[in-house]
Amino acid sequence: MILQQLKAYLEEHGTTDRVTLSNHFGLSEDGVDAMLQVWIKKGKVSRMFDTIRGKEKGVRYTINQGISLNVQM
Repeated sequence: MILQQLKAYLEEHGTTDRVTLSNHFGLSEDGVDAMLQVWIKKGKVSRMFDTIRGKEKGVRYTINQGISLNVQM
């Protein structure tokens, strides 16, 4: 299942940007977001937004290790 493959990829490669994931799995960036939202809701994956002067420049995903808390500011 693609959800398991996405999680396994993050576990193996660590923090990975959305573009790399979409290219590797042949998905759109929106598709990657939608699929990883399942793991984010379960607390297994975190989404990080890269910004420059308040403008979004990229999105990265990482596996949560141990006890962690997702916070968006």
